[in-house]
Amino acid sequence: MSVLLTVVSGFLVFVLGQFFLKLVLDPIVSFKESLGSLSAFCLKNRAKITNANASLNEQNELRQIISTILSKKEAIPFYSKIANLLRLPSEFDLLKACKNLNFVAYEMCKDTATYQTGTIGCTKIVFELHETSELLDLRLDFESL
Repeated sequence: MSVLLTVVSGFLVFVLGQFFLKLVLDPIVSFKESLGSLSAFCLKNRAKITNANASLNEQNELRQIISTILSKKEAIPFYSKIANLLRLPSEFDLLKACKNLNFVAYEMCKDTATYQTGTIGCTKIVFELHETSELLDLRLDFESL
């Protein structure tokens, strides 16, 4: 009887562990990876982004990253509680950062930029990226190492 109880309890521990892993931990890791993709994209294309000299493909890539970040966040159950516990960006900060990045996506390409001439658009891009970096606690530039 004790052997059966041991086997059943071991099985339950395994199943609950897998449930927690797949339901909670895997979505968090995936979300963090998408934030890492954003950081890598911004660092790799920093000059093109801040000079508003990016291509439409790069614009679409950034918009894809933004939507991926938001969708990965939705996969995390009880995000607001888990965010506080694991030092993830709050829902408000995440949405504001994605709005900033959406602005950057349109302004970084001359074909879709609101500010076609001058440095106003480039200056706004830099400010939006800096604010986004602070909101997400993420490195998007090489300014501070």
